[in-house]
Amino acid sequence: MNIRIVVVVVIAFVVLVCKAQAIELSGFVATDLRLFAQPAALPNQNPSFLNPSVFGQPELRQEWNNRADRVTLIPFGRYDSLDSRRSHWDLREVNWLHRGDGWNVQVGVGKVFWGVTESRHLIDIVNQTDEVENIRGEDKLGQPMVNVNVATRYGNINLLYLPYFRERTFPSSRGRLRFELPVDTDSARINHATNWHPDWAVRWSHTFGRWDIGIAYFSGVSREPRLVPNSFVRPTAFIPVYELINQVSLDVQGAVGKWLWKLEAMTRDVPGRRFAAVVTGFEYTESNILGVGADLGLLLEYLYDGREKLSRTALTNTLPTPFDNDIFVGARLALNDEQDSQLLFGVTVDLKTQATIASVKGSRRIGGNWKVELESLSFFNIPHTDILIGQSRDDFVQFRLIRFF
Repeated sequence: MNIRIVVVVVIAFVVLVCKAQAIELSGFVATDLRLFAQPAALPNQNPSFLNPSVFGQPELRQEWNNRADRVTLIPFGRYDSLDSRRSHWDLREVNWLHRGDGWNVQVGVGKVFWGVTESRHLIDIVNQTDEVENIRGEDKLGQPMVNVNVATRYGNINLLYLPYFRERTFPSSRGRLRFELPVDTDSARINHATNWHPDWAVRWSHTFGRWDIGIAYFSGVSREPRLVPNSFVRPTAFIPVYELINQVSLDVQGAVGKWLWKLEAMTRDVPGRRFAAVVTGFEYTESNILGVGADLGLLLEYLYDGREKLSRTALTNTLPTPFDNDIFVGARLALNDEQDSQLLFGVTVDLKTQATIASVKGSRRIGGNWKVELESLSFFNIPHTDILIGQSRDDFVQFRLIRFF
């Protein structure tokens, strides 16, 4: 963590302590037990089938001035038994928020999420992915920012100034769920910029009846690096290389009866070239199935990404993606019971190679402070030319126990 970010944490903590009588404390601690189905396939990987770890995320908030001002501090930390890089800490949020009449401004480290689709968060570009936490892009690092929101009769305008770029996390050579070659993060490069490059973004969003629409523009350092071999003779690692990009994106979501229609699309500049990508589909929900009060949602999405065509002829500024021409099919079951029991099953299939990723996520509360989660990820028919070949023998089932406070 950069020393200047640490200074911001200290200042925020002093503010919290000075007003300690009204601090709101919440958060959770948890333990994971990840069970791998097959032995490690790559050199130097830890051979253990069991991967226990513990992590926590306390949240401290302080409000004053009739709730017009708020300071938030959300650190995160994990200790992992197999992968030294997965043992890490981060400031997910540490910021001051001021609310005005029809506008608000947030200064510090924060999170901003863009997107509506289930299978892939295509346009979510503000925060960097914390890949040692989740390879599907579900977890994000905190991003230093000045975030201004203005509500008008013609829609909401979100302006973002992002003064510091954060590099993506990757597993170590001993970790599971890594690429065929380990990623040498110590040798990472940012072309034509530094970590202190002034990125910025703007997003307009509005609701038209049952439809929500967002249009955004981002200019700055790409959150997705190229992975360049450290040698073209006998490579032993990938070097992450980040480029300056410009990206225009569109997200649309519409609720029509039992149907929820979704679209994420973007076009991005690469050095001297441009590519487009899209995720689109629907979720159909049937309520009170079998008369027991449960909801069943059926999901279908199509994923296209044009960056693979560029990568055959030139070095692109993007991480190779397995989602260039794929179909996602899934089902979501919500029991709507007191324990908030939920289950999500999904399968993503490459229409050209039939490479398949299957996932299951389930959760259920126990009493008022406990929660259990189940997650599994499996790979099938992964060809040797696919970016996922290094992870293809890392099928796992994960059990998680969470204690909220």
